[in-house]
This record gives sequence, C-alpha cells and structure tokens, in this order.
Amino acid sequence: MKKVFENFIYQSIYQVLLIILPIITIPIISDTLGPTGVGTFNYVYSITNYFILFIGLGLANYGVREIAQVRESKQKLSQKFWELQIFNFVISAAVLTLFFIITSYLKYSNYYLILSLAVFGYMLDITWFYSGIEEFKMITTANGIVKLIGFLLIVTLIHDKSDLGKYILIQSSNILLSQLILWFFIRNKIFFIRVRLREVFAHFLPALSYFIGKLAVTLYTNLNKTLLGVLATITAVGYYTNSLQLVIIVVALMGSLDTVLMPKMSHLQANKKEDEMIELLTKVIHLEIFVTIPAMFGILATNQKLIGWFFGEKFSYIEKIVPFFAPLVIIIPLGTAIMRQYLIPMKQIKQYNFSVILGAFLGVVINILLIPQIGIWGAVIATLISELMVTGLRVSELMKKTTFRFSIHQILKYFVSGLVMLIIIELFSSSMRSSPVTTLIQMTVGLIVYMAATFILKANPIVDMIKFLRKKI
Repeated sequence: MKKVFENFIYQSIYQVLLIILPIITIPIISDTLGPTGVGTFNYVYSITNYFILFIGLGLANYGVREIAQVRESKQKLSQKFWELQIFNFVISAAVLTLFFIITSYLKYSNYYLILSLAVFGYMLDITWFYSGIEEFKMITTANGIVKLIGFLLIVTLIHDKSDLGKYILIQSSNILLSQLILWFFIRNKIFFIRVRLREVFAHFLPALSYFIGKLAVTLYTNLNKTLLGVLATITAVGYYTNSLQLVIIVVALMGSLDTVLMPKMSHLQANKKEDEMIELLTKVIHLEIFVTIPAMFGILATNQKLIGWFFGEKFSYIEKIVPFFAPLVIIIPLGTAIMRQYLIPMKQIKQYNFSVILGAFLGVVINILLIPQIGIWGAVIATLISELMVTGLRVSELMKKTTFRFSIHQILKYFVSGLVMLIIIELFSSSMRSSPVTTLIQMTVGLIVYMAATFILKANPIVDMIKFLRKKI
C-alpha cells in the first residue's frame, strides 16, 4: 500500500499540473483561435482519434493487467513486454498507413499530416508497461516535463487565428516526445527476448475483447464532436468542447487515483484477495464522491463569474451549457472507478463491454436524431444519457456481484454540505465582477464552507482514509 500511496502522490501532482496549465493556456487558445479555431482543432482531432483507437487495440487496459501479473519475474516481464509491444507495432503500422491514405483526401489534410506525429506517438506508447509495474513516477515525470515544454511553446508562439497549425504541431509533438522519453529508461527494467509470432498474436483475441469496450467509449465520447462538425457547425464543436473543459479537469484529477489502483487491484485479484479489493474500493469510491459532489456544486456556483475571463466573451454562450454538464463530475469518475478497480482486475470484460456498447448505441442514436433538430443541445443530451447509462450499469453489476454498498447516509451529508456551499458562494459573490480574483475567492470560500460543514456533520472521510492507508502500509 505504501507504493500505491506514493504513486497516488505522483499522479496527483501531475494532475494538478494538468489543472494549473490549462487555467493559463485555455484563455489564450480560446481568445486567439476563437470558437471556430477551437472547433476546427477538436473536429480534426476527433477524426484522428478513430485511427488512434485501433492502435494496440485494447492494450491500454489489457497490457496493464498482463504486466501486473508477471512483474515479480524479470524473465517473464521481458517476455510479456516484447510479445505485447511487437503486437502493438504490427497493428499500428497498418493503422498509420491507412491514416496517411484516407486523410489525404479529407478537408484540412494539412492538419491531419501534422497530427500523424500524434498517431506515431501512440504507436510507441508504453505507459501500460510502467503502469503495470507501478512505476508512475516515470510516467508523471516524463509527461510533466513535456507538458511544461508545450505550455511554454503555446504561451510564446500562439498569438492569432493563423497559428492553428502551430498549436496542432505543439500538441502532436507533446504526445510523441512523452513516449520517446519513456523508451529511454526502459532498458533498466527489461532485456530483449526474441518472441515467436504465434506468441505475439496469441494476444489478439484478449486485446480485441478490451478493444470492443474502447471502441464503444470512443463512439459516445468522441463522435459527438464529429457529428456536430458534420451535422451542425465547426463553431458548435468549439462551444461543446470548451463546455466540457471544467468537467474534464475534475475528472482527470479523480482519474489519478483510479490509474494507480488498477495494477494494485489486478495484483490482489491474482492472489485471490477479493475481500480486500472490495474494502479498498468502497473507501476509494466514497472518497471520490466526497470530492466530486462539491466539485459539481462548485461548477454551478462559479460558472457565471468564470466563463467571461476564462474562455473570453466569444464563448459567453456556454454559460447556458456548463450547468447541464456539471453532474458529469460525479457520474464519470464513479463509472471509471468501478471499471478500472473492479471490472478489469476481475476480468469481467463482457460486463464492461456491455455497459459501453449500450452507452455508445444510445449516444449515436440520440446524436443523429437530435443534432439536426436542436444542434449543440442534441450532443449535450446524448452525452448526459450515455454517461448516466454506462455508470448505472456498472454500479448495478458491482452491487449484484459483491458486498459493496453505498453509504447513503454519508452521501446525503456530502450533498447537504455542497448545497450549503453553493448558497453561501452565491450570496457572497453575487455583486462581484467576472475575474480570476473572484473565482479564486469563490473557490476558497467554497472549500472552507464545505470542509466545515462535513466536519460538523461528521461526514469527512479523509481522516478515516489516512488511518486505513497507514494500517495497510
């Protein structure tokens, strides 16, 4: 558990970096590129994502589980790595070839050519290996350095709408560079082993089972941008993407805990310690809910004062959209936690695939039916229904198969504390103007009120979680 705690700290530092840097870069990008530029980038990247999707098939999750199960033996670890990575190279080479052929005929072909760097970067992706051996320090260090470089380049080079190509180049190069750094340090972890093609392609069907879920997830998260670009306007893609930014920041922070726990859970499952898995999962999920409930109310409370200075007046329309996305900061992390900490370690891939396939089906149908009629609001409705359905199915599966139960009494206390926080922030800042200082004051007041309310209601799980981790270390 000590390593889990250390990895969580590293991941949290990295995720905080991912929060701080966008606070500076998003206003710059939103102001210089505008809704059309932001929309163009996200539209072409959504198309590129369909190719990235096929790279390695389901290796991102499947690879972590496979590596975690053999990490005690360097011989087996090296064998497994080269089997998986050669498999990844073969699949990726075919995908990269198709990418160049198909995108050469599409609109914005020059941007797709730049994005090929990102595709190549994912071809070299070995974060699944470092995750499997629980070496998150290396991942966070490499990604952190690259993010800082990218941040400096954005601040110094992106000045007006004509710099969209530069922005795409920076983002694509970041992905490639972060993977090249990880390859430099892997030589101390494994040694080269010649593997047979039969052993390599033995991973095809297992990886494919994970890929089905990956495909479905991409359809209901990525297709919204594509369909908005095709059925509505590129500007609508810009509004939709920026509306989700606040949610994505919070979800990313919660994802750091899920990421570091997945190999730990796989290891516990391999050693037949399911009771310990569920005990840890229960505490982690309630800790996440303790954080995401005030995050939801915080988005609702700060929305009107934040949009103007953060995204710029060109994006004032999204003040209407952001509140509808606020519940996603609770819904998405809950579903992700169950997926990464239970379904994948327990090899319940059918249940995982069923939830995302149904979510994808609903998302595609709703998008196609509603976007031509009500534009961006069709994508908003599709996103909410899809995510709610996916998480609902995962919760149902977890409760049906295990002893896991929600502490409704505690969660109600979180909700009441969050509601009190919302009301006080609204009353305290109603006459303030839109500015970074106002948002900072709102966040500070909200944090103090929420923490005080949960302590008064004896509903703060942080102390209990620290005691639990100390006991396990």
